[in-house]
Amino acid sequence: MSKLRSIIPALSLAVAVGGAFAYANAAPAAASDATIGAAANLWAGKRHNGHGGFRHVLAQLNLTAEQQTQIRSVFALAKPQLQTLGANIRQNRDALAATAPTDPAYPGLLATAKENAAARIQAASDLKAQTYAILTPAQVAQIPGIVAADQAARAARIAAWRAAHAPT
Repeated sequence: MSKLRSIIPALSLAVAVGGAFAYANAAPAAASDATIGAAANLWAGKRHNGHGGFRHVLAQLNLTAEQQTQIRSVFALAKPQLQTLGANIRQNRDALAATAPTDPAYPGLLATAKENAAARIQAASDLKAQTYAILTPAQVAQIPGIVAADQAARAARIAAWRAAHAPT
């Protein structure tokens, strides 16, 4: 049972990251997007509250046209690898769902799921590092403040929702 408890968070992470990548890769490039377009869809995330992730951050950095083009290029080059990883994750997830934990093939499927999750995390890390390399030091310095402001705004929205929905 303890193995299962350690596996479930890893699988949850793989599914969450895989879903974000699948959404990012399925979204078409918007030529009219004046900020960053589809290049940052990797981090846009389909959050339930409608607020984007890293794309939202990049949109606030006043990227130059050259930076936007470079970021789009980085993502375009990575897209085939991300699509392959997403397909592998989905295929393995389906196989895990259809296989009982007592099946002799289950440990192999589980190991593959872990490898896929690690590969996905590494790909996201590589893309983020390449994106940061394109940004100026001043832009990079702005990111923690933008993220902190987003987190504060989210905490305020949650507090307001909880106050409005408090049990009476």
